[in-house]
Amino acid sequence: MIAFVEGELIDKRLDGITVAVGGMGLSMDVPLSTLQALGPPRSRVRVETVLHTREDGMQLYGFATAEEKRLFEVLITLPGIGPGVALNILSGATVAEFTAAIINEDIGKLVSLPKIGRKTAQRLIMELRDKLASMDTGGAETLPVAATGEAPEVDDAIKGLVALGMDHPEARRLVVRVMSESSQTLSTEEIMRLALRNQGGP
Repeated sequence: MIAFVEGELIDKRLDGITVAVGGMGLSMDVPLSTLQALGPPRSRVRVETVLHTREDGMQLYGFATAEEKRLFEVLITLPGIGPGVALNILSGATVAEFTAAIINEDIGKLVSLPKIGRKTAQRLIMELRDKLASMDTGGAETLPVAATGEAPEVDDAIKGLVALGMDHPEARRLVVRVMSESSQTLSTEEIMRLALRNQGGP
């Protein structure tokens, strides 16, 4: 089992990172919160990891904190909650926020997370309420990134683009453009993807 990875951050992408360790480059999927927490490429990082075995191979997942890793491990034990859904949850809420939503049975907060519907939210509450009530979330505070006062998805998309190395004014310009051109409700990931696609445009 690979408990953690410590090395040089080589690459940051919307869907993951690459860390150089002992002459090898380890690629891992990470939630948006971890992407925001890590420094710029070429900085030294320590990432908590989970190696998940699937039918078509193995995939490494990385987390900025032990609390995020622990919640991810709990989530993927639930039927129908795979690593992708678990990463969506961690991208949309801190461990403390998610735990509070489960304990307080806050359906509204849960369905606001990417790809979490009402039935899934109700099942998460039923499965996790007792487990998370005793789970330590002391280190799971909101990342110290200045808020922009926008809707949560817009705010998170701007933060995510800045975490990828974009200047804040440029990130805001691109996100505002995406939102003005779209007539649909977009998730943070969708806003970021469209903004990156428009990068370099007028």
